[in-house]
Amino acid sequence: MRLVPFLLLLAVAVGVASFQVASIMPPPIYRVVSGSMAPHLPGPHVKVICDHCQFTTLVDGVSELPAELTCPNCGQTSPVPPAVVEPGSTIQWEPVLPDQLQRFDLVVLAIPHQEQQFAVKRIAFLPGEVPRIQQGELYQDGEIIRKTSRQREALKLLMFDQSHSHGDSRFLSQLPSGSGWDVRPGVLAFAPLQEGQPDEEDWLIYHHRSCLPPPSSQNHDTPPKDSYAYNHSLSRELFPANDLWLAWTFRHWNADALVLRLQGQNEEALIRLDFAQKVVQAQSSQASVELPLAVESLAGCNVRAGQCDGKLFLELDQGKRHWTFPLVETELVFSGQPFALRIEGGTAVLKQAQVYRDIVWLGAHNRGDTWSRDRKLTPYEIFVLGDNVPISEDSRGEMGSIDIRKHLLGKVLQTNSE
Repeated sequence: MRLVPFLLLLAVAVGVASFQVASIMPPPIYRVVSGSMAPHLPGPHVKVICDHCQFTTLVDGVSELPAELTCPNCGQTSPVPPAVVEPGSTIQWEPVLPDQLQRFDLVVLAIPHQEQQFAVKRIAFLPGEVPRIQQGELYQDGEIIRKTSRQREALKLLMFDQSHSHGDSRFLSQLPSGSGWDVRPGVLAFAPLQEGQPDEEDWLIYHHRSCLPPPSSQNHDTPPKDSYAYNHSLSRELFPANDLWLAWTFRHWNADALVLRLQGQNEEALIRLDFAQKVVQAQSSQASVELPLAVESLAGCNVRAGQCDGKLFLELDQGKRHWTFPLVETELVFSGQPFALRIEGGTAVLKQAQVYRDIVWLGAHNRGDTWSRDRKLTPYEIFVLGDNVPISEDSRGEMGSIDIRKHLLGKVLQTNSE
């Protein structure tokens, strides 16, 4: 992502055009002028609101817009009205010592061999490591690099927002009739139709759709892929997105258990919250685990659950309280129906259900093949990537590894998308 100075005019006005002023003046602010970190840090962009579901999408404002765009949320195609190109995000940064750098930090760089050209990228590998990318994941010493909860949330990409489902919901009951599920935009409610009626088969299934421009079909389930709506003018091969999770809030809870099924193409995994036994249970083809559940009720809870970095996870937030459950390893390759929900022994109301994916990292030339550097990074080198992987110019290419003694300017403190 390229940057241009935004509020450094003050430094020039007093005749001090250098970064040394950061210690005596407010941290410098730069404006993003490319899309290689989008959608987290968009460059010049256009906001497009879908005529059908009212979902807002940011698309690249540098490339010429087509006459029509396909909504990444509902898959409907709408004409693009005349639009104003909005400026890119601003970032504020400060100098940082090399030993303070951490993986996934956003850093400001002077681009090697390009005078007065700057970029912001994300640190993927640290000094002394051998960069390796395999099946969309970062690896070190043969192991997947796993993100913390905060890192995962910072990198997440929204794939579907049920609040913007326009009549044709992707959440459908498995039962052709007699289901206790009531699905409306922004709300998933369950109540057994008859007291004592068994609910073992009353799954609410999420059906994933590609939502890509024609000639791609919108009418059948497809496994999730690493598409970016921002890159409206880019045609490329898409790769599986197997770090996938659901997030929602419970408006009401009066039930015995919640079960989430993760459906792969050849296997499945389960996460179960059992309030009768006060346990969380997780099971995959590789392992199973049972952990104590201290939560009394899911009412008011924000829930995040799914698969990321080769492992199942479950997180609950209720007011100022937070619970994280370390679950089992898994290697699901998701099907076109990646999630299913079941409520046992009572009633529940879920709202604001959303589906997220992690960034799918690609190797050189944006291929999904296993890719690795042939040497360790020196004690003064870092390896950086852009969040908008398919268009990012970063350490995978000519930029190469970054010598932090020469090219590291600082660490991003604050961002703002206006």
